[in-house]
Parts: sequence; structure tokens; C-alpha cells
Amino acid sequence: MQSPNPNPIPQSLVLLHDPTLSIMSVEIQETSREFPLNLGQQLTVEIQRLNSQAEGTARPEGLATFIPGLLPEETAQIEIEKIAKTFARGKALQIDRRSSHRQQPRCPVHLNPDESGTFDSNLHCGGCQLQIYQREKELEHKQEFVRDNLSRVGGLKVDVKPLVHGHPWGYRNKMSFSLALDQGEVRWGLRALEENEASVAIPSCDIARPELWKSAQTILIALVEEFGSDLMWDGEKGYLRGATVRVHTGRPNLPHQEMDRASLDPCSVVILAVASQDMPLALRAKAALASVPDLKTFLSYSDPRATNVYYDRTRFLNCLPNREPFWGEAVISEELSSWHTTGPWATLVGPMNFLQVNDEMAERLYSKVLSLDFEGNGFAIDAFCGVGILTRALADRFEQVMGIELDTQSIKLARNTARRLNDCRVEWVSEPAEVVFRAWNKGGHGTGRPKPDLVVLDPPRKGCQKEVLQTLNEVKPKDVVYISCHPAALARDLKILCKKNFEIVETQPFDLFPQTHHVETLVHLKAK
Repeated sequence: MQSPNPNPIPQSLVLLHDPTLSIMSVEIQETSREFPLNLGQQLTVEIQRLNSQAEGTARPEGLATFIPGLLPEETAQIEIEKIAKTFARGKALQIDRRSSHRQQPRCPVHLNPDESGTFDSNLHCGGCQLQIYQREKELEHKQEFVRDNLSRVGGLKVDVKPLVHGHPWGYRNKMSFSLALDQGEVRWGLRALEENEASVAIPSCDIARPELWKSAQTILIALVEEFGSDLMWDGEKGYLRGATVRVHTGRPNLPHQEMDRASLDPCSVVILAVASQDMPLALRAKAALASVPDLKTFLSYSDPRATNVYYDRTRFLNCLPNREPFWGEAVISEELSSWHTTGPWATLVGPMNFLQVNDEMAERLYSKVLSLDFEGNGFAIDAFCGVGILTRALADRFEQVMGIELDTQSIKLARNTARRLNDCRVEWVSEPAEVVFRAWNKGGHGTGRPKPDLVVLDPPRKGCQKEVLQTLNEVKPKDVVYISCHPAALARDLKILCKKNFEIVETQPFDLFPQTHHVETLVHLKAK
């Protein structure tokens, strides 16, 4: 037993980072106590729950300790690898008691013990966390995770519905790969669970759409044949750091008279993250990929500061001459519209535009928005509209619609799509949502626009700017729909909206990312 600290320090106000919430909070804590655990210490723990990253959570000596690869109700031997002020991290060594809900993962490089319960010391794929958890328990965990964040972060006691879910495998239309060696051969890899800068070679990926994996493999084979051992960047030499591959259910740059086709040819787009934007090397890559079937767009991107394919989008766009593709089609027609009330139509998207990675569940999510009971039908705002897929659908229910989006390319494509369809029902605004809302807030309703009946919020992962929330509280639209992939940020923003002016009438999570810890949530609010 450890001896007391001989030099105690008084209690103080400290900022805590709780990884179970992924949000900062303020608490009173004694900063004087010694850590009850030591680096390298081995001990037996019982897992109580999963945290925000779907890591097993135990509390040895009262300190929250996170261990990847373990499930609730399991007892395991672990080793402490990191100690912070408010939590510790450990690695699993041996499972003594397995959960009855543990299952064998499909992926051969998923973190999982052998039959005896022993974990190996290899690197494992960090792409999925929950292949080891039975499907019904995965869905229950995500439902409880949303409920817990709304309660603990937002102080909101609401009914959270069971997740809307679809096919749990073969759903991703886009993946970012690094490169890894497997027995001397170059393979596609994903970021390692244990080390951010390391990659794990993957023989296949069951969460990728089959056509995506097939296209990715064909692309890699073509590049290996062209570059050989000079392909893979090893920190000093080589050409390729990684690649992003996206498959579309569309065809390049359709003329407007073909935009309403119900069935479009599949095609793929590849973005290469390269070590050097050397023109002879780029021309070799272009020539190698020219014969890849259904590859419609090829971009290459170089950033000396990047260590892998997880690049910064703004720097990427600034690297492109006039922001145009190096080779191929500037835009693809993507069909995501079986839910649309007037029948299917396609939307123009560029290689870097945001689209949900799960087509099936994205359609069910948007369909849910359109089925909600709204109080008015005059004016609707889609505040983070992207290329305008949902925005134009809202025009079927509202007399006026505004789509707001910071990314100028997305707004340009939204306008072009609408123009090709002779659709003039939406006003497109290319500014940050907080800027538009701030100006509206200062000018009241003298901006020439009516008070909105509906505002749809689908912000980036970090959530909304305060100006957006403050203006919503002042303008007080009849309905607000908030869509978020970050339950803690969602709860933080809902707390502001629900303090005085709004109440939650429905909370519906969607499983857009099966086998992973991520969850999408739709919340419908009404003005009080």
C-alpha cells in the first residue's frame, strides 16, 4: 500500500479532460494525491462499461482506466501503459472471464485474444472497434452512449429511441488507406490501433463496399507494377504515402437531360497523397492508372508536413492548380435520392466534397428528416448544406429554402445541379453559418427574409458556433433539426437551445458506422 504524500497541496480548480465524453469540464479535484497506479504495473481488472472510443473501462484504485479490446463484464489481466491526471491507459494481456456477448471478428487483424484468452503483441487495425461485440449489444451500447452524453453533458433527460440500422457490412463508399509491408509486399493499410503513425496491412476490409475494395486493389496493383520498390514512402524515399478511394453510383458530368436517370453506372475516384509533386512521377502515376476500369478522376496531393494520408483539406485544395483535377472528370453525378418525393435524381459532387460514407443509412436519415411533423411550411434553412442533397428535398415541403455552406466548391456544385434541373426554389449562400446568423441577429428581420419555420443543423464534428445557437434562441424558429456524429458536442449545444426556448420532441440515433464506435444522431426540437 502506498504511503501518503508528505507534502499535500490544497484543493484547486482544474480543467479535466474526460475521454469518455471527449469534452472539457471543470471540477474541484485534489491535485495532491499520488497516482494509485504505476507505469508497467500489471493487475487484474473488471470491465464496467465502454467509453467513447469503445474501449473497456475499469476503475482500479478508483482511477478510470481504458483498455482497448475488452468488453463489459470481462475480467482481464492488463498492463498500465500511460497515466494522466484523471485517467490511465492499459493494454490487455489475458482474459480470465469472457463476456457471453463476445464474438469472433471477421477481420484477421482486429484486436482479439486467441482461444486461450491471450492477446498477442502485434499491431492491430484501428479502423473498427466493435467487431468483437454481438450486433444487438453494439446497438444497445450506442443507444446508451447517446443517452448518457445527453444526460451527463447536457443535463437532458430524454427518451432515446433504439438505433435505426441497416446492413452491418460492406457499407463504406470511401476509405483512406496508408501503405504497409506484408512479407515484403506493398499492401494497403490502415492506421494501427496502438500507434497513430504506424500502419497495419489489411488483406481485405469487410466494412468497405465490395466495388470500393476491388477498385482500391486494382489501383494499388497498377501503381506497384509501375513503381516497384520505389512506390512506398519510407520516410526518406518513395512516391506514395497513401490514397483515398471513393466509389460513386453515378457517371461523370451528366448533361441535364440525363440527370433524372434512376440507374447510373458506378465509378471511382482516387486521391493520391504523395511525397513529392514531381511532374515526371505524377505522369507515371497517371499513365499507370489510365487503364483502371471505371476510374473517372485522379488527383495527386503533396504536403511535406503530412505523415500519412490523413491530410488537411484546406492545404490540399491550395495545392491544386486552380483547384482542378489533375486528370479526369471535375465532377461526378451521385444518385442519393430514392427517398425523394418527386422521384430519383442525381447530385453533382467533386472529389473532395463531403458525402456520408454509408449510402443506405444516409437515405434513411434524410427520409426521416422529411417525414417529421413541422409546424410551418414557409421558410426553411439548411445551415450546413454541403452540395445541397437534403436542401433541395426540403423545397418540396417549404415555400422558400436557403442553403448555407462555407465551402465555395460545394455551393457552386449545388447551384449547378439546381440549374441543370431548372430548380430555382433554393437560395444558396456561400458563407460560414455563424456569419450569416450573426448578421441576421444584428439586423433582426429587416434583412428582407421572413422568420424561418425550420432550421436544419448538420455541422462538422465539433458542433455549432455560439453565434448560431444564440441567434436560434433569439429568432426562435418553430422547428429545429440537429444532426450530429459527436454525442458530446450535440449534448453541449442542445443544453444551450433547451435552456429557455426549445424542447426536444424526438431523439433518433442512426447506425451509419457499424462495427465502429461512431454514431449519428438526429434530434427534433420545437419552440416552447
